[in-house]
Amino acid sequence: MNTCLTVSRESIEPQGRERTLTVVAPSHVEENAPLVLLFHGSQQNSRVFRKFTAGTFDDVAARTGTVMAYLDGFERHFNDSRVRADFRSRELGIDDVAFAAATIRRLRQTHGIDPARVFAVGYSNGGHMVLRLIHEAPKLLSGAATIAATQPTPENFLLADGLPTIPKPVRLLAIHGTADPLAPYDGGQASLWGKQSRGAVLSAPESAGYFAERNGTSTAPSETRPHRDVVVSEWSERGKEPVHLWTVHGMGHVVPAPHDVVASLGPGTRAFVAADVIADFFGLGTRVGTRRASGTEPLSAPDSTGVEPALPRAQSVPH
Repeated sequence: MNTCLTVSRESIEPQGRERTLTVVAPSHVEENAPLVLLFHGSQQNSRVFRKFTAGTFDDVAARTGTVMAYLDGFERHFNDSRVRADFRSRELGIDDVAFAAATIRRLRQTHGIDPARVFAVGYSNGGHMVLRLIHEAPKLLSGAATIAATQPTPENFLLADGLPTIPKPVRLLAIHGTADPLAPYDGGQASLWGKQSRGAVLSAPESAGYFAERNGTSTAPSETRPHRDVVVSEWSERGKEPVHLWTVHGMGHVVPAPHDVVASLGPGTRAFVAADVIADFFGLGTRVGTRRASGTEPLSAPDSTGVEPALPRAQSVPH
């Protein structure tokens, strides 16, 4: 499938507070189409995140007939799963789980999406929001993917108390670079280059193992190497939801996509396109992404005023 897309701005009011999102969908959505909820990094918004990912999730929508919903965090942040998240969204108790649920209901009404085929993708702060969804509202999801985000340690995990003894399994794909300067691949303190700590997190392999165990998998992971810089660890067991970890050697705090980002986030990669790999993992009907594209000029950092720059310069430093 390869089709034209429509892009619309939507607003809904969970908790009686207006929230916004950008919906990218085929011009003719088939009945019971799948839905992907996309959660940006902190200091970003839906518009910036579409640029930050080089339109690759929009490409998936066009090829597979999937509806993409890019949610806007409250004041550019989601109220995620970390105790040390000191965003305004935490201070005000913003319920982003309710926001996700309301988005699903709205798009069921307006686009006829299949509520049994809803997936969540999150990067950085948005990845931690996806981790919150997995723990707090797993019944909303058929699968999840995180980029540059790992499970908080117990003392830094907001939902450590009151979780069900037998959780609902959720298939998970995690992508993480070994040279991430903000979310350490080996675990420890996540921070902004050593400042403004977001608390301790597990290493990427420990985090993947945590979710594999949560899904009831007891076997050790298998490993493949689809590219010289990429190791894929798979926790798979018959009848269990899988967990895959894509370790990208030398990659920084980025979403693998065919463009360059500011140097402070660390190196990017041309080994694969995250949107394609995630779509394949979710079973959306697209091939695994080995697409490559020539680099573009590095995207610029945000204005010091905090005002969102024009689209060609759209970039923020997420954490």
